[in-house]
Amino acid sequence: MEIHKVAVVGAGAMGSGIATALSLAGYPVLLKDINPDTVAAGMGRIQKSLQSRVLKGTLSPEGAEHALERITPVDHYHWFENIDLVIEAAAEDIAVKHRLFRELDEVTPPHALLATNTSSLSITYIASVTKRPSQVLGLHFFNPAHVMKLVEVVRGLDTSEATLELAGEVCRRMGKLSIQVEECASFLVNRLLGRYASEALFMLQDQVIDPEGLDRAAFDFVMPMGPIALRDFTGIDIGHHVATFNHSEYGARFEPPALLGQMFERGWLGQKAGQGFYVYDPETRRPTGVNPQLAGLLERFPRSSEPFDVRRLFLPMINEALLVIQEHVARPGEIDLAMRAGLGMRRGPLQIAEDIGLAECLNLLEGYFLTHGERFRPAPLLKRLVWGRRTMVMG
Repeated sequence: MEIHKVAVVGAGAMGSGIATALSLAGYPVLLKDINPDTVAAGMGRIQKSLQSRVLKGTLSPEGAEHALERITPVDHYHWFENIDLVIEAAAEDIAVKHRLFRELDEVTPPHALLATNTSSLSITYIASVTKRPSQVLGLHFFNPAHVMKLVEVVRGLDTSEATLELAGEVCRRMGKLSIQVEECASFLVNRLLGRYASEALFMLQDQVIDPEGLDRAAFDFVMPMGPIALRDFTGIDIGHHVATFNHSEYGARFEPPALLGQMFERGWLGQKAGQGFYVYDPETRRPTGVNPQLAGLLERFPRSSEPFDVRRLFLPMINEALLVIQEHVARPGEIDLAMRAGLGMRRGPLQIAEDIGLAECLNLLEGYFLTHGERFRPAPLLKRLVWGRRTMVMG
């Protein structure tokens, strides 16, 4: 079997980006949404994106025209009778996913693969409402989907090897780096990112550094954007939802910082609300400084006398990467590749660990575990590597 024709269900920012990437790779694409206005807006985003490439000289006017012609907006499932692959990019709500996958199971041909762009939900649970669980998988694109290189190809309990191979071929044709991941809450990149992002807020809570200083330190160390600016950019509400979900799935080491919940309760949702950890110019949406009300909120928390150490920010991510290896969630050699491609890190967590020194990582984690608890409980694999006098995670 080969993939010749693809449908994207959900025409928001992610869906339109996925449709753009598929079209640029030469696939005929159907774009559907429950709301016709959303489809029209999606097509507008696609046209704008293609035109931007033309202006940058990375796509010819003819190439843009052909790419747009390959995308067909549709309003009914009868168009899906010859589809080989559907990629669902609807709301991150399991009830919505179940409804859509029941429908897709009925309206697509028996050979078609059904993929979800979920960033965290169980592929097995989504597949459970279909009669073809071996043909259901996750294809987690990163935003903007037509620009970002990484796609997490997520296997559910029943996903077949043939399904994974076909999906991998589609990713390669789009020029993506496809990393195969066993399903777990938040998969690979967002799982590791969550540990780093929460620790940044714990450091603010402890008042060991201010938001601008923390963002600058993370940028200087390895990141393309600091964790506080990133939290504002993605939305405090989204961050609160994801942190709460991960805590429910993984337990104490993913405990959300109280600061995040209090920001959410106050409606300080970040860039889109005009204020979060920073305040933003209403026209340009650029930050104009730290939110002046933040200091009063931070005074509610006890101040730590602990000195600032940028390594504390990255140790939870490093530790989680080692737990991922233990659980066989991803191939060890692909973890840093995924983190660089998905987050723009200049070094991945395993490289950072080796640069710090595995023995020093363990020493630091054990120290922070005594003062901060479960967030820093060392991964058993790290202990074994140090006891075995290893200096590299893979070596």
